[in-house]
Amino acid sequence: MRLFFAMAYPDGLVDLIDGLHQQGVNEAIICPGSRNAPIMLALVRHGGFHCYSISDERSAGFFGLGRALKTKKPVIICCTSGSAGLNFAPAVAEAFFQEVPIIVLTADRPAEWIGQWDGQTIYQENLFGKHVKHAESFIPFQPNQLVEKAMAIPQGPVHMNVPIAEPFYPTSGEALPQIREPQAVEAYKTPELDTDFDVNPDASLLITVGQRQFNQAENKLFAQLALKGIPVVGDATANLPSECQLHHDLIWANEANLSSFQPEFHIHFGKSFVSKRIKQFLRNHKPNASWLVHPNPIEQPDPFQCLTRVVKAKSEQVLASLCQQTLRGVSAVNSAKNRVEAIQETYFKKESWSELLIYNQLIGTIDAQDSEVHIANSLAIRYVNWTEKVFTQTEVFSNRGTSGIDGCLSTAIGASQKTTKLVISLIGDVAFQYDRNALWNSYVGSNVRIIIFNNAGGGIFGILDGAKDLPELGEFMITHQPFRAKNTALDAGIDYLEVHNWNELNQELSHFFEPSDRAKILEICTDSTKNTEVLQGYMSLFKH
Repeated sequence: MRLFFAMAYPDGLVDLIDGLHQQGVNEAIICPGSRNAPIMLALVRHGGFHCYSISDERSAGFFGLGRALKTKKPVIICCTSGSAGLNFAPAVAEAFFQEVPIIVLTADRPAEWIGQWDGQTIYQENLFGKHVKHAESFIPFQPNQLVEKAMAIPQGPVHMNVPIAEPFYPTSGEALPQIREPQAVEAYKTPELDTDFDVNPDASLLITVGQRQFNQAENKLFAQLALKGIPVVGDATANLPSECQLHHDLIWANEANLSSFQPEFHIHFGKSFVSKRIKQFLRNHKPNASWLVHPNPIEQPDPFQCLTRVVKAKSEQVLASLCQQTLRGVSAVNSAKNRVEAIQETYFKKESWSELLIYNQLIGTIDAQDSEVHIANSLAIRYVNWTEKVFTQTEVFSNRGTSGIDGCLSTAIGASQKTTKLVISLIGDVAFQYDRNALWNSYVGSNVRIIIFNNAGGGIFGILDGAKDLPELGEFMITHQPFRAKNTALDAGIDYLEVHNWNELNQELSHFFEPSDRAKILEICTDSTKNTEVLQGYMSLFKH
């Protein structure tokens, strides 16, 4: 039996924590506080958990998300009572829509103090609403299904609210109750999977792939289909092989070609798309049949507004079946791809100092490293979809479940903890400043490389149709900011580099990715007006 220091309350808490460990949970992100001290002590003194202390709850939530992305197991995030739990909400929502398992433990006041103007007291039951798969209040010695429910497909966050009364801290010599024998947990039932994946061989087929983690076995099958002439379309977050259509946003830019792209049959794998073009195309040019492949979607997502069937099966099973069938692709898409690549080959010989061309060079340089890349929202991820260079060796992560800028950097820092690879964050200046508390901890390892694109504001609004012409654009939409990351880097003990032209960039890149005993930040300063001019000129090449 393990030995624990003691506190008077609450009964059954140690059993809860030990039960989570027995079910395979071994990491916890703990936000310092008083009300949650019993949970903290039960986790830290258990001996079976790797515990991280993160002061900022919003950052902590995304740090936990990054850990769960890497371990593919549930990670605990824990905080004190009151508004602290509300600060977990952005990460919880991201985990829900990205289908990442997280166990949220929020300490709470006893129920009799709710609504009585007591300090740090809010309504915490069902705090996250529909953005968790399951929510419950702690009941001593009651078997919990937190791990089962978090891991059942579709995976996602679960929440347990834990009312705790004083005293919070152990007294000298006081012992916690011994851990009782673990009670059986009813297994979560796996849904029955479909087995019929036959496609009409006479129907022209288009395959789209949304956000998904890298999967070598699936990628071999996607490549086979692409080589057979089936357009397999996805952006950087789909982690597809180079044989697939990775420039779809440019291919679909010419509206005169859209009718020739219309498929008779459409199959979607993965989750969300970055670009609206594919979604709008399929909404307006509906196929006769459209499948979504997912073993057990929590709802029935229909982003293309043409869904005819949810195929409840694993992607690899469906892809293997498709590879055995005689299929016909939409040939016009393949022809358009060749035209796009020819335009890019000529265009990217330019040397204009602008974000578009800088991204193109960086992608090629990063893809030669032993690394993974975490791309922030919102313009950053779009640039990666527009460049000539594509990631073929580098796994791409991005918080595209909700597409917020809240914790892009925190997610990358969390993910960096258990990999020997370089973990590279591509991030804009606003997203960095918004999440710079990601560096307010002691877990920023020497394998972290942060590349900040500083154009002194939220550049994406200057290119969005509708937004770019508003008279209120400058004051109320573009987040003008004069800051650099230098002082933040100094505070965090991180090496800092700043560049303003190609010569400086090439000089710093020659050693930026080399091994170091400290993390590094590279801040790339550009002019927002120039960036917009270059990007608009580039995009116009594909519209005719």
